[in-house]
Amino acid sequence: MKNKTKQIKKVLATLIVGAFFLFFWLNGPLHFTEVLAHLEVEETPYSKSKFVGTKKESEHFKEVGAVEVEGHGWSLVNDEAKEKKAFKMLSSKEEDNRIAQQELESITKHVKQLFSNSIKTEGHLAEFGPFLSIRYEDEDFLYLETQHNLNHIRGYGGPIQLGVLIDADGNIKQVQHVSSKETVSYLEKVQRRGYYEQFTEVPLEKKHQIDAVSGATLTTEAIAETTTSLIDLYHPEIEEYYEDLNSSSFYIIAKNTLWWVLHIVVIALLFIYGFQKKYKKSKRDIQILSFVSVLYIGFFMNNSFTYISFLHPFLGTSVSSLIALYSLFSLLGAIWGKNLYCKYVCPYGHLQRVALNLSKNKFSKKFFISNKWVKRIRDGIAIILITGVLLGMRSWGNFEVFPDIFGLEFISFWFGVSLLLVLVNIRYPFIWCRIACPTGAVLDKISEVVK
Repeated sequence: MKNKTKQIKKVLATLIVGAFFLFFWLNGPLHFTEVLAHLEVEETPYSKSKFVGTKKESEHFKEVGAVEVEGHGWSLVNDEAKEKKAFKMLSSKEEDNRIAQQELESITKHVKQLFSNSIKTEGHLAEFGPFLSIRYEDEDFLYLETQHNLNHIRGYGGPIQLGVLIDADGNIKQVQHVSSKETVSYLEKVQRRGYYEQFTEVPLEKKHQIDAVSGATLTTEAIAETTTSLIDLYHPEIEEYYEDLNSSSFYIIAKNTLWWVLHIVVIALLFIYGFQKKYKKSKRDIQILSFVSVLYIGFFMNNSFTYISFLHPFLGTSVSSLIALYSLFSLLGAIWGKNLYCKYVCPYGHLQRVALNLSKNKFSKKFFISNKWVKRIRDGIAIILITGVLLGMRSWGNFEVFPDIFGLEFISFWFGVSLLLVLVNIRYPFIWCRIACPTGAVLDKISEVVK
């Protein structure tokens, strides 16, 4: 009778998970208003304003703050800009004008800090915010920047604020990351993989498809969508500025390459191995499994599947096919296999296991807190983080150790924490998993409910 009740619970849980999966697959994420989002500054250590593009072009651009020291780079001369058609002021309210002026000063500051010599810019106000016209060696440019008017488009950590530079021919010259709450290692990965270079010389009169960065899919898709929507917002002003240019049909979309299929196959095989009971799971097999997880999912994919992946559909954030299936496997693994993800798939868990095996467990010691309190602490951390994220504190979703360590972000805070925990793990095995991991807390709780 007890086994029958347990099976009924598992079937019901599977049907509920399947229903949610199908609902969000067919309908997309829910529209969600982040009521506390304004309390956080959308900034990361990576978000020092910079233009990024091809290697040749990027030599001419400067990081904000570096230009005053180095004193060279792509300098804008102090020529007077060409006379352009007048731009209308669409806001008549004094308060609206004051806010718009502040936004204009903000983006003007961003642009001026990018170049080594003093420049002249001309500011304009449109319905959705300010923009700049600038000039460089007889060539004219427009600079557009999101001013929190596209917050419905979200990456992994929420909205991504961008700036777009358009050249005299009506092509995108550069895309600028201004600020966001994205995980630093993923932002660095996006830049290293040459993602921004795909925007260079993209004409505004055409439709385009570029490659998303595997392992940072949500971030790169959001950047492309934000760029498209920013051009769409300002297309009347763009067309007024550039004669005979039709930007109304412009869009650029980032799509995953077929690499994601191989990724999900490898992940699925790890889950299947953990679930099957026909072949005995030997110590040697687990060691091989650990190296596959660490090397492939960790260093090669560096894919951040966490408890936040379960929350994304409720926060208005779309998920890729890879993350959707990854989440489904993890949930089913918690229902039918007593948390298969933590036992057989998680790369950081396996990294701790590799460290223990290399040390031959000589230094292991009994945990200094009782299991009862360990569980309470981990559950408390998970509840606090989930509540905070749902209330709009999206940066709390970056409370994870493995993105930075597998991304080899040596100077980041979380890399130091991750490495330290791996070393402490030799003394107190699986210390992160046992006392702090919110993802493990969620999956273990699901397993407890259905057992």
